[in-house]
Parts: sequence; C-alpha cells; structure tokens
Amino acid sequence: MTGAAGFVGSHLAERLTAEGHTVRGIDAFMPYYPRPLKEGNLATLRTRENFHFHEVDLRTADFSPILDGVDVVFHLAAQAGLRRSWSE
Repeated sequence: MTGAAGFVGSHLAERLTAEGHTVRGIDAFMPYYPRPLKEGNLATLRTRENFHFHEVDLRTADFSPILDGVDVVFHLAAQAGLRRSWSE
C-alpha cells in the first residue's frame, strides 16, 4: 500500500490488518504534513505483526522487491494539496 502513513492509507491498513491480511506499507514522509502527524497515523499499525513498513520515495527508489508475492496494490500515494500539485 502506497501512502500508508496518510489518513486514508493508515485507516485502510488498520482495517485490513484487523481482518487478518498482511499489509506492506510504503510512504516517503513528504514534507506536506508534519512527520509526527504521519508517524502517529502509523503508531497502531507498527504494533501489528502483519504490518510491514518501508520508507520509500516512489519517484526515485526501486521498490520492486517490496512487491514480491503481493496480490493487490492499493496506490494511495499522492501529492497533498491540489493547488501545489497543479503549480509544480
């Protein structure tokens, strides 16, 4: 799951792990939101054995090894803030 530390991603990951699914979460901790806020979103997930977190920037890293054996990808990573994303 990309964007796992965001609001939507963390809540979806909580639900999936609570239902017994294994989740590999990816997030780059971009500076649009304070890192402590996103770390807080991951706090519960980090206590679950079926959640595995990887801090990865999808724009520059080879994350294909993380995808080995994955059946479903939830792509929730996005640049937050519509105005900023359109101006860049």
